[in-house]
Amino acid sequence: MGQNRKGLIGHESIGSVIVSLGPEYCFADTKETAITQSPLRNYDISFGIRIKYPTNFGYRVSIGYSAFTGSDGASPARSYSFASQACHIAAMGEYTLSFGNVYGDRIAPNSVYIFAGMGLLNSRANLNYSFKTDYEYNTNATVSPFIPVGIGYQYNLSNNFQLGVEYNVRWSFSDYLDGFKPPYPASKSSDVLQGFSITLGYRAI
Repeated sequence: MGQNRKGLIGHESIGSVIVSLGPEYCFADTKETAITQSPLRNYDISFGIRIKYPTNFGYRVSIGYSAFTGSDGASPARSYSFASQACHIAAMGEYTLSFGNVYGDRIAPNSVYIFAGMGLLNSRANLNYSFKTDYEYNTNATVSPFIPVGIGYQYNLSNNFQLGVEYNVRWSFSDYLDGFKPPYPASKSSDVLQGFSITLGYRAI
């Protein structure tokens, strides 16, 4: 019976519900680095559905909420800081490599995967700044596309529960995730979100 189950596991699709939580940082036009940003105010929580096919290819659809901050620190010339919130939805393709000893009807315990896709980001920035005439500001809610890419590791606690870690980068097509844009050439072009997360999954299919 165990051999039959093992054979079935290797030749069937797997569908899981995924929850992830971790710090999220915005690399924009401020001078503050991720190390100096507060992890309590910079975070992302996401919910998703992941489908993995027997070919190791699959896809994931996710929705989430991010909060991120930044500032110019002690710079008296600009006196700038922001606190932004964003909602996002994305569809991503995944490729997974599974490995490890398999016993009985257990699936392979370890998986490493990469992913990439497209999504939409609805963001809004709250600013604390000294107005400068040559800067552009936007504190309205704006929708922009973004490209999510990343890599992750997953450990199968059982055939139903998974625990993992993930590194992700979200390249946005907006330069206003931080709420402002300095004149060229000071602007760093489009803003980028970057983060790590702990993932918890439950196999539903």
